[in-house]
Order: sequence, then C-alpha cells, then structure tokens
Amino acid sequence: MTKTFAKLSLCGLVAGALCSAGSYAVAKETETAHAAAQVPDAEALNALTRMSAYMQTVKQFVLDVDSTTDQILVNGKTEQLVQMAHTTKLTVNRPDHLKADITGIAPDSSRHAYFDGKHFTLYTQPDNYYATVDAPATIKELMSDLGTKYGIELPLSDIFTLGANPSDMKRIISAAYLGDEVVSGATCSHYAYHENTVDWQLWIKKGDQPLPCKLNIVTRLDSERPQFTAVYHWNLNPEIDNGTFAFTAPKNAHEITFVQNKGAQ
Repeated sequence: MTKTFAKLSLCGLVAGALCSAGSYAVAKETETAHAAAQVPDAEALNALTRMSAYMQTVKQFVLDVDSTTDQILVNGKTEQLVQMAHTTKLTVNRPDHLKADITGIAPDSSRHAYFDGKHFTLYTQPDNYYATVDAPATIKELMSDLGTKYGIELPLSDIFTLGANPSDMKRIISAAYLGDEVVSGATCSHYAYHENTVDWQLWIKKGDQPLPCKLNIVTRLDSERPQFTAVYHWNLNPEIDNGTFAFTAPKNAHEITFVQNKGAQ
C-alpha cells in the first residue's frame, strides 16, 4: 500500500538560515541571519506579484510540464520514499477554453480534462469512463466551481493563482532570492519561500516574460518531507483549433456522474 503526498496549494515560503557551532561572533552572525530570514524579502514577494500580473496577460498558450510526486511506500514496518513521474500538457485559450492531458499515471494510462466554455468533462483511458457537467463561463469561475461542488482541482491550476491571492501572501513567513540559474535553457531567478506547513521554491524566467520555469514543494507535515517538483516548458504562440477543447465520447465509452460535496449547491 502507499501513503500519497497530496498536492498542496501554493502559498508558502522557505527559510534559509544556516546553523553551526563556533565562536561567539559566528553565533551572533547566525542569530542575526536567522532573525532576518523571518522577514520576507520584498523582492522575493514582488517577483510573485510581477509573475502573476504578467500571467494575466498571457491569453493563449500550450504548457508542457514534467513533474515528479513523492509517495511513501509502506511494506510492513518499513517505509520508503519513492518518486512517481508524470507529464502534463495544458492547452489554454482564455477566458473560456482549456484542455489538460496527463500521462505517466501507469503504462498506457491517461486522464484528460476538457472545458469548452459551456461544459467540463473528465475522461480516463484505457477504462473509457467520462463525466460531464454544465460549467460556468470562465476558467477562473470553473476552478472555484469544481472545488466547491466536487472537490476537484484542475491540473496545474496554480499557474492561474500563484501570487494573485493577497490572503495567500499573508501566510508567508520568510522569502529569499537565491540567485540566477539556468532551467531548460532559460536563465531564471531562484526564490525560496516558507510557511508553517510548506516549504517551496520557484524559478522565474528573467526578462520581460517572467514565466515560472520550475516549482518545488516540500510538505513539513510529514517527517519524510515528500516533495512535488515540476519543470515548465512554455509555448506562447501556439496554433490551437477550438475543436481541441470539445469532448466527443469515444465508441464504447461509459458515462458516469460527478458526485457533489455535501452541502454544495
């Protein structure tokens, strides 16, 4: 059996104080660094705001993501941290069209989400099960609707929300700029963030297109510190046919029904 690392919402920061034994001077320097780490660096916070503002201007894109998710494998009294790989392709035409394709769940297995501005559909292969519901008019409203009614989170939904919610920013305990690094051929600024239950890091592309390059999340609630890591590959000038977002049930597909959360309207 496995104990799965659930995907966490993105709203936290990583502290980076180093502790070492030594002279009084070294101890005082460490103490000062630790205290400073508790004050979120303004530039690290502003980087999130700039990225979010730019993301709002990107109306059409195709995003390919290579991600890994840790799981804790339990075998009797032995627990081992293992890593599962996934690939996700997100095709978006704002404000009201989206498709997500997720592979790597298991050999020959995939999941697909369709939103055409009127209906939302989830479809799984090779089982050929699908469910369709009426949907609100925009991707933003859809994300809220799915979470409230069905407890469903859209794949890569954090791309639309990271840095955009002031209440998330208030949960930040510390934030730091760690320098510039090359991620998938692009020069990206590396930031670390920390909150009470989550540590996460974000690499943001330098220049006039501050897109997220890479994301790493570590949960602090589990002693094994399982992680989620995603590397983003952007295409901001894709050729997209609106038929991409329309779902047509394949032959022999089986329709099922979404189950609403208790109390959902």
